[in-house]
Amino acid sequence: MPQPTPLPRDVAHAVAATPPRLLLTGPAGSGKSALLSSVRQTLAGRGLTVGTDPRSPAPAALVVDDAHTLPAESVLALAEQVRRGERPVVVATEPRPHRSDLRALLSAFGAHSALVELHPLSPREIAGRAATLGLTPRPEPIRAVHRLTGGARDVVDAALAALRDGTDPRRAAAARVRDRLGGGDPDLPRVLVLAGLGGTLDPLEVATVLGVHADRARELVDAARASGLLTVDGDVPIPAAAAVPAAVLGTHAVRTLAHRLAALRLDAGLLTADAARALAEAGVADARLAALLVTLADAAEPAQARTLYDAAIRAGADADALDVRRAEAAGLAGDLATAGQLTDRLLDRAGALPAGELAAATRIAATVAARRGMLGRSADLYEWLGPERAGADAPIAATVLLAAGRPGTAARFGTEAAAPTSSAAAAQLLAAGLRESVGGDGRVAMNTLTRALSVHGAADRTRLLPDTPEAITALLCLHSGELAHAGAVLGRATAAPSVRHRLLAAWTALIGGDLPAATAAADELAPHATEQRDLLFLHGLRVGLARRGGDVGALTAAWTAAQGVVAEYSVDLLSLLPLGELWLAAVRLGEADRIAHLVGQAQDLLTTLDEPPLWGATLHWYGVQAAIAADRPAELLPHARALGAAAETTAYAAALARAGQAWLRVLQGDADPARVQAAAESLAAIGLPWDGARLAGEAALRVDDTATATALLQVARAVRHPSAAPRTAAPTPAADAPAAPSPLSDREAEVADLVVAGLTYREVGSRLYISAKTVEHHVARIRRRLGAGSRSELISMLRALGHGAEVRQPATSGNGGISACP
Repeated sequence: MPQPTPLPRDVAHAVAATPPRLLLTGPAGSGKSALLSSVRQTLAGRGLTVGTDPRSPAPAALVVDDAHTLPAESVLALAEQVRRGERPVVVATEPRPHRSDLRALLSAFGAHSALVELHPLSPREIAGRAATLGLTPRPEPIRAVHRLTGGARDVVDAALAALRDGTDPRRAAAARVRDRLGGGDPDLPRVLVLAGLGGTLDPLEVATVLGVHADRARELVDAARASGLLTVDGDVPIPAAAAVPAAVLGTHAVRTLAHRLAALRLDAGLLTADAARALAEAGVADARLAALLVTLADAAEPAQARTLYDAAIRAGADADALDVRRAEAAGLAGDLATAGQLTDRLLDRAGALPAGELAAATRIAATVAARRGMLGRSADLYEWLGPERAGADAPIAATVLLAAGRPGTAARFGTEAAAPTSSAAAAQLLAAGLRESVGGDGRVAMNTLTRALSVHGAADRTRLLPDTPEAITALLCLHSGELAHAGAVLGRATAAPSVRHRLLAAWTALIGGDLPAATAAADELAPHATEQRDLLFLHGLRVGLARRGGDVGALTAAWTAAQGVVAEYSVDLLSLLPLGELWLAAVRLGEADRIAHLVGQAQDLLTTLDEPPLWGATLHWYGVQAAIAADRPAELLPHARALGAAAETTAYAAALARAGQAWLRVLQGDADPARVQAAAESLAAIGLPWDGARLAGEAALRVDDTATATALLQVARAVRHPSAAPRTAAPTPAADAPAAPSPLSDREAEVADLVVAGLTYREVGSRLYISAKTVEHHVARIRRRLGAGSRSELISMLRALGHGAEVRQPATSGNGGISACP
C-alpha cells in the first residue's frame, strides 16, 4: 500500500476541526489528489465513513476530487452541505473564476476560513523533492528546472527523474506536457498556442480566433490558466510547454490560428512587438505585419531590432531594402561578423544604392574595420567613397583619414556638418578637434573635443561610429598627461560604459602609477575584450603592468599572448599607446625585430602628420625608454631631439624632453643629482610617477658615491610614493596554528621574493631602491643563514619557505599632475 502524502500544517489543521471542512484549489498536476487520498485515510482512521456523493445520508464524510468536472447542481449541493456544517466536507478543484457555481462553493468554504491554495513549487521546494530522489540539489540545476517547468509539480517530477536517470530533463518535461494534453480537452492546445503567439486570453479574443461561443471561450480560458502550463504572471507557456501544443496541433492548424490573430490585432491596432514577431515566426506573411515589424525595429534597442528586422523579412518585407538598418543594428549589438557581411553585400551593389544608404553602408563597414584594428581599411573605404558621396558623413570620413595618417585626403572631406542635428554637430566638432590636435593649438583642440562630448551626449546613439568622442578625447588626454581630465571624460560616459571606455580608464590608472587598479580592471575586462582593437589595448595594458612590476616571467607571458594581435595590427594615431608598451616589452625580451616594422610605420605616420607634439611626444618617450632598455644611447638621440622640438609647444613634451636629456646624461655617466631630481619630479607632476622613480633609481645604480646614490634613491621613493606612510610589515592571514618565525628579516624577505621571481640583482635594486651591490650582500647573508651550498639550492630552499609565490605590488596613488596643455 503506498505511503500517504504528509499533510501540510494548514491542511491538517482544517481536517482536525469539528466538523472538518476544507477546499483545496490548485492547477492541474499540483498534488491535490494525493492530498485528498491522505485526508481520506485520516478520516477513515477516525472511524468515519467516507463518501463522494453530496446527496448521500449523514453522517458520512464527503471527500470530493475534481469538483470543476461536476455539473453545476452537484457543486451547489456541496456548497449547501458546507453551509449546514452537519458533516465533514473536503473538496479539491481547479480554479474556474468564470463559473458561478464554483464561486458559490468558494464563498461557502471561505466563510469558515477553510481554503488552502496550492501554488507552483519554489526552487527551495524543488530542491527538497530532488533530495528525496537521491539527487544533490545544486543551485544551478535546481534553478534550471524551475525555469523549465514554472514549478508545475508533475512536470518538475518528470524533469528531476530524468536528471536522476541521466537523460534529458527538457525532453522528459515536454513528454509529460504532451501526455497531459493528449488526454485532456482537445481545444486546450489551441488556447495554449494562442497564448504562445501573444494572445491575451481575453474570452472575446479567444472566441473570435478559435470560432467558439462566448461561454465555451470562458471555459477554455479558465482551463488554460488552471493547466499549470502558463506562467503565473504573464499567461505565457512555460518553457517545457512552449513547443508541445503546436506539435500536437500541426503546422497548418497553428498557421490558421496565427493568421486569424494577426488579422484581429492588426485591425484593432493592438499588436505588440513580441506578438508581431511570434506571428511572423509562425508563418504569417502579411504586408501590414511586415510594415509594423519594420516600424517597431526602427524604434527598438539594437539587440531586439535585429530580431524584429529578421521577422519583418519573414513576414514579407524586402530584405535588400533593410540591409543598411540590419547592418547598423547588428553592429550596435556587437555582432561585427553579421554587420560586415551585410555591408559587403551592400557595397557589392553600390551603383544601385541611394546616396544616403551608400554613405551609411560605408560608415558601418569602416566602423567594423576600425574595431577589428584595421583603421587603414576604414580609410581605404572613405577614399573609395570620396567627398562627393560622403554627404553628412564627411566629418566622420575626415576623422578616420586623419587618424590613419592621411591628412591630405582628410582635408578634401572637410569638417562642416550638412545639417544642424546633434549627431552631425558632434561629428563636425570631433573632426575639427582632432584636426586641431594634430596641427594646431592644444587648448583649442581640447575645448573643441569637449564640446563634441556635450553635443554627442545629447544626440541619439543609434549610429555605429568608428570611434566615440569620449575615447578620442581621453586618448588625447593620456597622450598629453591630462590624467584627471581623461578620468572625467570617461566617467561621463553612459551608465553601461563600453569595453573600450573601461580599457582606457584602466590605462589612465596604469600611466598614473595605480597598478593595483589597472590590474583589477585588466582581469575584469579580459573575458569581455573580443574585438581586435580592444584586445590590442588589453594586451598593451598587461605588458605595461608586467614591465612596471619587474616580473620577467609575467612580461614574457604577456608578450607571447599579444603576438596574435600584433600580427594583425594596423598602425594608426589612436593606437600608439599599446604599441609603445609592446615595443618596450620586445626590447626587454630581446625580440625588438618582431615589432620594428610597426615602430617604423608609427614613426612614418607621425612624420606624415608633421610630428604633432600632442600625439607624438608619448611615442618618442617610449623611444627614449627603448634606447635605455637596449643600452643604446645613440638610438635615444632622435627621440630626444623630437621631444626637444615638441617642448616648444606643450608643457608635457617639455617635461619629457628634460627627462630624456637627463636619461642621456645618466647613460653617459653624468648622473647629476639636481638634474635627475628635477626631471623625476617633473615626470611625476605630469602624471608619470613610475617613470620618474625609475629615472632616479637608474641614476642611483650608476653612481659610485654612496651619499649621492642614497640621495637619488630617496628621490625615487618620494616620487613613487609621495604620500606613503612609514613601511610596516604586512599582516599575515589568520591560521589555525601560529606560523613558524621566518629566519629572514623583512628586507631579506623582500629580496628573496624578487630573486626567486627571476629578477637580476640590478632589477631587484631598482625595485627596492637599493644598489645592486647591496642586493648582493643581502643574498650572501640569506645563503649563509639558510646554509645553502649553491644558488640553485638557495632558490629551492626559498621556494620551500614560500618566497616568490606572489611578488606583491606596493599600493600607489595616481598623480593627476599639472596642466599639460600649452
